[in-house]
Amino acid sequence: MAQTIALEGIISCSVFRFHEDTLIFRFHELRHTFATLAIQQGVDVKTVSNILGHYSAGLTLDTYAHVTGDMRREAADRMGGFIAQTI
Repeated sequence: MAQTIALEGIISCSVFRFHEDTLIFRFHELRHTFATLAIQQGVDVKTVSNILGHYSAGLTLDTYAHVTGDMRREAADRMGGFIAQTI
């Protein structure tokens, strides 16, 4: 049975497999988590793309990088700050 699930600290849109009562996932699923956390920590997308062996940063962003709740909150805080400065 194939499903997509979320585990705390693991970000993935890939398929996890269940075999009887055991959770099995391939190492490949961790690429989504790595890409997202690296970008969230300030590593530039081109470097993350190179580490993952992608031909373009667009592939990395479109497929492997995901927006987290913390990223949304930080963006909102930043936007609120520069809007306040212009008023």
